[in-house]
Amino acid sequence: MKVITSGLTFLDIDAYAGCVAYAELLNLQGIEAIAFSSANINESVTKTIRSWEAPLVTNYEPSSFDTFTLIDVSEPDFLEKTVDINRVEEVIDHHVGYEKFWEEKIGSKANLEFIGAACTQVYESWARAGRFNEMSETSAKLLLSGILDNTLNFKAGVTTNRDHEAYEKLSKIANLPADWPALYFEECEASILSDLEHALINDTKVMSFKNLDVEKIAFGQMVIWNGKRVIDEYRDTLAEIMNTQAADWFVNVVSISDGQSFLIASGDDVERWAAKVLGISFENGLAHANRLWLRKEIVKQDSLTQA
Repeated sequence: MKVITSGLTFLDIDAYAGCVAYAELLNLQGIEAIAFSSANINESVTKTIRSWEAPLVTNYEPSSFDTFTLIDVSEPDFLEKTVDINRVEEVIDHHVGYEKFWEEKIGSKANLEFIGAACTQVYESWARAGRFNEMSETSAKLLLSGILDNTLNFKAGVTTNRDHEAYEKLSKIANLPADWPALYFEECEASILSDLEHALINDTKVMSFKNLDVEKIAFGQMVIWNGKRVIDEYRDTLAEIMNTQAADWFVNVVSISDGQSFLIASGDDVERWAAKVLGISFENGLAHANRLWLRKEIVKQDSLTQA
């Protein structure tokens, strides 16, 4: 059996949708497959999306005969604990950095490229297989939502024409309302604010950066509709939450409605790093960019910035 899975830290809509839709494609092709994750599902998978009851297994028992496909993850340290790295047969990820590692292990089945969404890559797998017209409405809805979320309603710098094309094709069978983008992001925001501590911790990664003077920081991210409101009302709460995660931390509040990121840093070291890498300036620990940044874009920008 093929187990389609993602990372252990948390499961966002891009990974959730990609795993479910790719498992469906394989089963249509006569290949036994399941979508599996034991990770916490974060707020990007809203109550509405959960009500679609997509087939995601959460209690998989590993077998020595199973093989694995990774969706939306490629860093070995972030894999599900049940994944045997030597039995990974395919990787589909829109994060870069581990291309050489996977190419040496699985050759052309390593599909790592810097585009908007892993869901776009999964859609393209359906298209190449010539089975797109057989895709379920649920998988189309999921993939469309994953693209919407990971491209920040197509405002993120990482968005490509491929993301636009996939979204357009999927919208023809997804049967979602025309105002789904606003409905989706507003629901994400309401869910995040209903339990802010859980939501922020559930989308925080401990990371190191080339240009950073400290060894590691806790990097939190929130994708919401109205970022200014959240900063005005919850900034102190965000700082309190992040202080429980690490002494050095950084929060990226992605504000879809006005197309900018609000950035909060724990102190001088992190502020200097963010100012250098992103070309922003801080005042009392807060900065705002005149564009939307995604965490993966910040990771890439750091790698491109001269130390």
